[in-house]
Amino acid sequence: MISSKFEYKRPNNVNEAVQLYREFKGNAVYLSGGTDLVPRMKLGLEKPAAVIDLKGIDSLGQVEDKGEWIRIGSEVRLFDLKQDKTVMDLFPALASSLEATSCETLQMRGTIGGNLLQNARCLFYNQSEFWRRSKGFCLKMGGEHCNAVPGAKVCFANYCSDNAPSLLTLSAEVELHGPDGLRRTSLEDLYTNKGEAPFNVQPGEILTSIFVPKRKTIGGYEKLRVRCSIDYPLLGVAFSYAEGTGKLAVGAIGPKPISVEVKEPTKEKVEQAVKTVLDQVKPVNNTVLDREYRKRMVSVLAERLVNKVMEGAK
Repeated sequence: MISSKFEYKRPNNVNEAVQLYREFKGNAVYLSGGTDLVPRMKLGLEKPAAVIDLKGIDSLGQVEDKGEWIRIGSEVRLFDLKQDKTVMDLFPALASSLEATSCETLQMRGTIGGNLLQNARCLFYNQSEFWRRSKGFCLKMGGEHCNAVPGAKVCFANYCSDNAPSLLTLSAEVELHGPDGLRRTSLEDLYTNKGEAPFNVQPGEILTSIFVPKRKTIGGYEKLRVRCSIDYPLLGVAFSYAEGTGKLAVGAIGPKPISVEVKEPTKEKVEQAVKTVLDQVKPVNNTVLDREYRKRMVSVLAERLVNKVMEGAK
């Protein structure tokens, strides 16, 4: 499969990148590592007039101590980030999710910003253009109904970032730079819960930084997948614990990740947190695993993970 023709641009700073986006009147995409964008372009899911490569912007490729926060530039590669001493020492849930992301070859290419802003996935969407035309376009492609749930007017595509659940358990915030200037928001507010348009990102905005509160945590990440090498998560569960309280987050089972506070890491509290998550998700058969199995595995992975983290702390 070959992508449509496009112009390639490589700006030296964020302002130049945003200006290029304006010049192409919004018919452009930002390129980070490309592990999500390039396959979608080859499938004809993206047909931009221009690709604006952000890898030449040095300020986006750094991890910095900002006092009360650790700033992670959006273009930091996953492979480099998982080996960063600060991440390993303070944020084990993030380090664990980075290790579980795809394979090392793709980790050396993929970036943390690209992982957070990867598009939602569905077996009825991530297909060739010929396949999609034969099936009929779904909601995510501008059609009138969902192909995974015939007749449904809601998109059930799954947001499959490995790293987002872990960053949610760490109460991360993100910074975006766009035509209207700079803004900072919680990671939770980045998500719309709409599979067809999963992000609260304005046209032309660039995710430039991830800010994580600088505090020592314990935690981890568990991932459900068919193959242990390159697969996207079919379910991801993260947990972080610090200063007497914990946070559990679940992803890849709907259009956005969901986080819940766990005040005490007891079996009863974890079960209660899982119930809160399950009350908010509606998995459907749009992956290679049955929806009921994926739903049941939320409690299995959550209990396993919390037990492992707290036993390690002892």
